[in-house]
Amino acid sequence: MSYSVIGIIAIIVHLIINRDMLWHYKDYAEMPAHKEYRDYILGMLIFCATDVAWGYLNEYRLIGPLYAVTVLFFATMMAGFVLWTRYVAAYLEGKSSSIFKKMLFVTAAVLFFCEIAFLIINFFVPVQFYFDENGDYHAGGARYVTLMLQIVLFIATSVYTFIIKAPNNHATKQMRRSVGLFGLLMASLIIIQLFYPLLPLYSIGYLISSCMLHSFVVEEEKDEYRKNLQEMLEQTQKQSKELSDAMRKIYTDPLTGVGSKQAYLEDTEEVYKRICDGTAENIGVAVFDINDLKVINDTEGHDEGDIAIYNASMLISEFFDSSPVYRIGGDEFVVILEGEAFKTREERMSAFERQVENNLRSGKVVVSSGMSEYRRETDKNYRDVFQRADTQMYLRKSDLKMLQYKLAAANLKTKTIPANIKHHSYLINGGIYINDKA
Repeated sequence: MSYSVIGIIAIIVHLIINRDMLWHYKDYAEMPAHKEYRDYILGMLIFCATDVAWGYLNEYRLIGPLYAVTVLFFATMMAGFVLWTRYVAAYLEGKSSSIFKKMLFVTAAVLFFCEIAFLIINFFVPVQFYFDENGDYHAGGARYVTLMLQIVLFIATSVYTFIIKAPNNHATKQMRRSVGLFGLLMASLIIIQLFYPLLPLYSIGYLISSCMLHSFVVEEEKDEYRKNLQEMLEQTQKQSKELSDAMRKIYTDPLTGVGSKQAYLEDTEEVYKRICDGTAENIGVAVFDINDLKVINDTEGHDEGDIAIYNASMLISEFFDSSPVYRIGGDEFVVILEGEAFKTREERMSAFERQVENNLRSGKVVVSSGMSEYRRETDKNYRDVFQRADTQMYLRKSDLKMLQYKLAAANLKTKTIPANIKHHSYLINGGIYINDKA
């Protein structure tokens, strides 16, 4: 049973160190040759299980089953070798079609089919192995031929791995050396196996070599894979931030910080869809326009005009803080009222208008406003609601103009005019007053 112990240990170690690759190999789909490595590990597990069975049956001299398992032993051994060559070729060469890769595939395939042919012939002529009348195992000449060919191929792949120069290859020098050492180790153990056929040197070789591969190649690849994932994540986050910044620029007015016209158009399109499908309700629209912005631009400059636009946006946002505010033109703003803001729209608008009148008296920014609500019975689209609010805004603008005139008339008696109307001309009591002169 001591023979089988090695195989059992090899199986346990394979399952422990390769658990991720065996059960979650799809998580490593971006790793080079991950599928070929998994196939190789599965092949080694089958071979080691066969080796364990061989040791057990040989212990009890169960000749019939032992013969069958011996055939399976040689077949799985050669299959494992083929899987190893596939992994080496895929790892070193990737998807390229190099001469080395083609030669390796062809040679391994020929060797595998030769082994199968020898095993078939062995049923009639013991060229591969046989058991004597005492149940003792004896190697045949074909066994030495196939083992010698394996030695040659292992050494060939190792030499190629050591001398390969692939500056654009993913495999580092250390990784390539590990793959090369694997081949040399296996070649050395097979040489010993030639002289000691009853030692489980093949299983020992795969156990040691696979641990080495796992430590110096697979783990390195996993670290590289994680590093690449981290870099991809950081790149994605960077791109996401850049996209977010770009979207913010698109949907945010650069001067005021409120919603842009693009944001307004997209949001009103959504409101329009709700109106069309009959799900719209409790929607209000408030329209705002700065009074005399052109006069400010012409007399005090556009910088002062920008300040007036900014102050107007802050004023609107202060009283309609729970609703989206949009700047849709040079001095035009719109607020869409829903939810709690819709319920308190009258109070908010009244408070806003009182503040505007105070601004008018104190020389601060003056903003005209109008508001309307969606009427299911008559409104066919969002535009109907907007136009009513816009009309109300122009009526309010007229009222504020009249209030300006009255304030101008009252202040002319004392030769003082509020800052916001000092550049205006007014017709009062039949005379035209410009600034503070009649």
